[in-house]
Amino acid sequence: MTQIGEATLATRATRTSEIEINSIQPIPASERHGTVGQQWRLWYACNANFFCIVLGSFAVLLGLNLFWAIVAIVVGSVIGGVLTALHAVQGPRLGVPQLIQSRDQFGFYFGVVLFLMGILLDVGFMGGGLVVGAQSLQEAVPGLPVQAWIVIFAVPAVALAVWGYNLIHAVQPYLVVIMTGVFLAMVGLIIASGDHLAKDMGGLHLASFPIFLVVVGLFFMNQLSWAIYVSDYSRYMPRNTSGPRIFTAVAVGSTVSTVAYCALGAWVAAIAPTAASPVTVIASVAGKWVLWFSALSLFAGAGMNAYTGMLSWEAIRSTWQQVRLSRTARIIGVLLISAIALVLALLGWKSFVNSFSNFLDVLLFVFVPWSLINLVDFYVVQHEHYDVTAFFNPRGIYGGFRWVAVIPYLVAVGAELLFVDQTDLKGPLVNVLGGADISWIVGGVVAAVGYLIAVRIAGQRAELTAEQPAEVTG
Repeated sequence: MTQIGEATLATRATRTSEIEINSIQPIPASERHGTVGQQWRLWYACNANFFCIVLGSFAVLLGLNLFWAIVAIVVGSVIGGVLTALHAVQGPRLGVPQLIQSRDQFGFYFGVVLFLMGILLDVGFMGGGLVVGAQSLQEAVPGLPVQAWIVIFAVPAVALAVWGYNLIHAVQPYLVVIMTGVFLAMVGLIIASGDHLAKDMGGLHLASFPIFLVVVGLFFMNQLSWAIYVSDYSRYMPRNTSGPRIFTAVAVGSTVSTVAYCALGAWVAAIAPTAASPVTVIASVAGKWVLWFSALSLFAGAGMNAYTGMLSWEAIRSTWQQVRLSRTARIIGVLLISAIALVLALLGWKSFVNSFSNFLDVLLFVFVPWSLINLVDFYVVQHEHYDVTAFFNPRGIYGGFRWVAVIPYLVAVGAELLFVDQTDLKGPLVNVLGGADISWIVGGVVAAVGYLIAVRIAGQRAELTAEQPAEVTG
């Protein structure tokens, strides 16, 4: 091995072993590192999990046959994956967490609303991951109650978040290999069981187009839920990293594993629609070894939720005090987010499936308009040029509140309310469309078009010229 190669390995080992010190601060050029390959491995691995198997079963349990369930999974996951991958390009260009960049569109203080919603998303997903992982472990080792396993399972997830960015990336290549092998083994064993293939899967008939749209929206949101954090895991990369390559890596990595594991969940639900959990069915066919890998597949995602929640907490804290480089502050933030998620998991584990489905429905309201406004601003209005230092100054060029984005955002959320069809909320135009919930489509279109119109009316074009730097290099 050459001296350069040995030095590179030594540097990587040092980065991985050290607890990260950066949080929301711009990553300077001297600390930029990473490859595009890390991006597809990260997003492939974090979606190749048994949580997606549970989520995939919803497509059948909500009323679709297997064929249309898989179609809905593919359509929703691809659309959500494309939008998420477009956000991923912002990480290398700006060097800051995803939601911090939203201060350009919405202003310094309105960003707090987004950070709070981000924390809600994180503790919900982390809590859900803890529940599914603990239930798997409890079935493998029945001697301990689920609540005890929830606490035990949280320990490695929290440790991963504490060490931070480099360790999160370091564990993904191993998870890619392991979870791909587990997936192939599960599929092979189900096929080998024989009688499962003889079940009636419902043919090619679409029983309900409104239900199809609901399921597409569910898996669209499942993918898009990572959009508000995707740059958190690409912000250390060199600024000149190819945008199309980052986009492709994230889109392909996240979509392929999501579709594969969700489709497996739908298949198992079609085989045994009355089963308590598709994971239980798989374990009965393949063996209890599956349950250990169910937990393994979820700990990295739970750790990522704790990590990104910490960034949102640090962003909120930055509204009233300067956030400095501090490992202690990072650790406190991780522990705070993890504690909230742990309490929610311990209190709500019995009704997890229904609660989480409703939880994702609510997220459709707040994050779809944000995503489209953010992307339109980055690619169409600002053309990737920002004053990053102004993200941290309420009196900077972006101001405290930017009504040019806030008003279209609120209008888009209001438009969604007209078309939404949820358990406790039904819009007045749902029946006109035969019960179809198109709120997520309406919200995205209204937000994008509304923001472009507002920018034109206000006369606010790109606030930086191509000659001005878009990152902090000190």
